Amino acid sequence: MKVPKVFGRRRRHALNAFAVTVCFGAFVVAAPAARAASPILTCDMAGVGSAPLVSDLPTLPTTIPAFDTSVTVTSVGTGTTSNGIPYCLVRLRVQPAININVALPMGDSWNGRLQSQGGGGYAGSVGTPTGPVSEGYIGVQTDTGHVGGSGTFGMLTPVPNGAPDTQLQIDFAYRSEHLMAVLGKQLAHAFYGQLPAYSYWNGCSTGGRQGLRLAQDFPNDYDGMVVNAPAIHWDRFIAAEIWPQVAMRVMTGAPISSAKQTLATDAAVAACDGIDGVVDGLLTNPRQCKYNPVHDRAITHAACASTDGTCLSPAEAQAIQLIWEGPSGSRNKSLWPGLERGTPLSGLAGTNPFSIAVAQARYWVYFDPTWDWRTLDFSNYEAFFHDSIRMVGPMMASDNPDLSAFRDRGGKLITMHGLADTLIFPRGTSKYYEEVTRRLGGGYRQTQQFYRYFEAPGVGHCAGGVGPQPQGLLQALVNWVEKGDAPESILATRTLSDGSVMSRPLCPYPAVAKHRGSGSTNDASNFICTMSGMSK
Repeated sequence: MKVPKVFGRRRRHALNAFAVTVCFGAFVVAAPAARAASPILTCDMAGVGSAPLVSDLPTLPTTIPAFDTSVTVTSVGTGTTSNGIPYCLVRLRVQPAININVALPMGDSWNGRLQSQGGGGYAGSVGTPTGPVSEGYIGVQTDTGHVGGSGTFGMLTPVPNGAPDTQLQIDFAYRSEHLMAVLGKQLAHAFYGQLPAYSYWNGCSTGGRQGLRLAQDFPNDYDGMVVNAPAIHWDRFIAAEIWPQVAMRVMTGAPISSAKQTLATDAAVAACDGIDGVVDGLLTNPRQCKYNPVHDRAITHAACASTDGTCLSPAEAQAIQLIWEGPSGSRNKSLWPGLERGTPLSGLAGTNPFSIAVAQARYWVYFDPTWDWRTLDFSNYEAFFHDSIRMVGPMMASDNPDLSAFRDRGGKLITMHGLADTLIFPRGTSKYYEEVTRRLGGGYRQTQQFYRYFEAPGVGHCAGGVGPQPQGLLQALVNWVEKGDAPESILATRTLSDGSVMSRPLCPYPAVAKHRGSGSTNDASNFICTMSGMSK
């Protein structure tokens, strides 16, 4: 098994010499199971609970216990999904604190596949993966090695001798997710007498980051991955999440009311709605929208009071424009993209900062639980941004564009990102896709042979929003991996207030959907995917 890189583009394990190779972790199965397998072990501690399991990534030499590869089965029990599929739930504990739950369909209900589910935020909890089991998959989840989603686990000691908890950071960044595949496959082999024919990753946000990190560093773990709204560039986009608060505080001295934010958002959509040829309240490509509320005299004027939700003061308009532009540094150089126009601003520009943005600075950058975001302004924000890159990037960036190993072993990737994402900036995802394309060569056509990216107008963080919702992403991935049917588009649908259904195609980036010029604009069949009018 190839020992992966883990520290940025120069990532290296501190434990190369001690890594234990487990055949199940790197096993590649070429053909699907002939039929669903029945268990060969009983679902109890004496049966599957006694299966020999081992981690192929030991604990660090500084962790107690050091170099530990042991895996403990903490409990075995049974359950039934809401659609009547019985399963065996095996709870695992990996040193020092990783909990992994593996749910194994019983009887003849296993479809021969495994599906690991990604987490969200800082994770910190593990559930029963009944969703995959209800469709016949082995289901796997993890808490990523700690309890609670506050982010405090990243810090070993606070200032003045602040230090990271490197073991727990590693477990969160990649170790726990890799072991989901390794141990899930070991349990499948023990329980059914055969390995999964195909293994899939399914995650969004943190789960999207986790999937891409595995594709980068552990390319044999999964045959296909759905990696939506991926929280890659964790070091940068998390730092950028606090920028809206800085912009509002510096420009206006306080948060801008939700009514004013909605006023500006609606004005941007109204100004740019027709660019794509269809007036429907959606911005197909918000990058093309250059609306600036500072210059909109219909809503912005000097006499506007902070309590008046029907207008903006010049300072409020400028703050909102800065939120859309994203953080900048010296000489107005862009540090990271902002929220797209048309996106609700409340997620990052609410009354309080987004909690993860504050937690990262406190527990991963400065190791100071008392760090106050109000110390940031336009003069020192750039230094803060680069502090975040320096301290968090080597462990958490997960943005290595070299996916050649995953591509070469036949892996397939699908990414969807909503263009009205309120938390993760979509241009970071398109930036990564373009970097992958440049790194591997051959242009978008070559990248699309194994990796396809779909942008969803009006869709929020992972789902929701005013846009049609993407449908069937996992099944599209399965068809691509197992049948060779690459998705030429993804259907997105939304039920309208009158009960009718709006449908649109989501096109492989960088193409966008364009109306043919005739037929209902609520019918996906009246749109084509085209590069015409695409603007980055």
